[in-house]
Amino acid sequence: MKVYIETYGCTANMGDSHRMRSSIQAAGCCVAERPDEADVIIINTCAVTEPTSRGMLKAIKKYEDKRVIVAGCMAAAQPYLLEGLGGNVECAGAPGAEAAMKLLGIRPVHGKPLLKGKTAIISIAEGCVGKCTYCIVRLARGTLRSAPPASIKKSVKDALEMGAKEIFLTAQDTGAYGIDIGIRLPKLMHDMLGIEGDYRVRLGMMNPFSIADILDDVIRIFQDPHVYKFAHIPIQSGSDRILRLMGRPYTESQYSDMVRRLRECIPDITLSTDYIVGFPEETDGDFEMTMEDLRANKPLKVNITRFSPRPGTVAAKMDDLPMAIKKERSRALTRLHHEITSAYMRSSIGRRLSVLVTEEGKPGSSVARDDSYHMVVIPAALPPGARLDVKICGASTTYMIGKPIEI
Repeated sequence: MKVYIETYGCTANMGDSHRMRSSIQAAGCCVAERPDEADVIIINTCAVTEPTSRGMLKAIKKYEDKRVIVAGCMAAAQPYLLEGLGGNVECAGAPGAEAAMKLLGIRPVHGKPLLKGKTAIISIAEGCVGKCTYCIVRLARGTLRSAPPASIKKSVKDALEMGAKEIFLTAQDTGAYGIDIGIRLPKLMHDMLGIEGDYRVRLGMMNPFSIADILDDVIRIFQDPHVYKFAHIPIQSGSDRILRLMGRPYTESQYSDMVRRLRECIPDITLSTDYIVGFPEETDGDFEMTMEDLRANKPLKVNITRFSPRPGTVAAKMDDLPMAIKKERSRALTRLHHEITSAYMRSSIGRRLSVLVTEEGKPGSSVARDDSYHMVVIPAALPPGARLDVKICGASTTYMIGKPIEI
């Protein structure tokens, strides 16, 4: 049996698809490189927004002449969308590798970590502890289930033995790790960072309400030289009223206090955040508070999403705003974000940075990261995993351009 796997969405899905590949190969079957070679197509879906779900349906309908297994978040949260697509389509009913492998009659195995170039992607937990009123992912992924620390540590060791130079720890909410098993993220990181080697760790998204009670310990994590000084902490809105409607248990001032504390202790830390624009009942005044939060906290990486009502969520029952308003606000927030990042990137010209090459760039170039996870494009073909010093000689809106310093 030959199986082709098509993956959409987040790093959790990437990890799930990797486990499917390992299980298929362990069972003596083949993973096809192209869909036309396959007997079975597995589509590992995302359902985070309504346009995403539409895209998943288009992807499924491409394979009318194949047996198709739909896995991922759509299979769990929107299985009814698959009704009437044809007898060739089967619903796994849950995210992860287990449900999809069961339909193939294959026993799931864990195998080695997922390695993309020199970057290992390691999942440390599934599900979350949040009660966000707009989120369909928590309906699909369920409550928090943290992986045992020993298995995470083993995965990190395996990844380093495979040649990884960058470890990306991922979860729906990395900051919530261990709440269910009584071993919190700082303890996991303390034990894991005892592993010797030349590597960097990137922590995935952490909700502010998940790290509020362990903030001092989280700061100490970022002070470790093995850890990128990069914190992805989504605020979602600058309006306290909208945050309450979203089910986000903090205020804008509490979030900003957290950002100030991080920057006081780690001056070079890079802040990443997320905003949802056009949430139900968001007024011009509410949106201006979001703009002001962006101006004040100046995150260098921002994910902006136009609100999309998701079935089964509380927010889906609220009065939606016109798409024109969502687009207008999204464009305004994006313009402001680009002003902030462009100014920062230009101010970095002339700096000398130590960087790790993480991937190949366009022909004749390489992509690297400094200790604060800034993207640095180097106009030279260098092998992933190489470490070198560069002088920043140019910049764009989202990245710096670095020239290798001859030693």
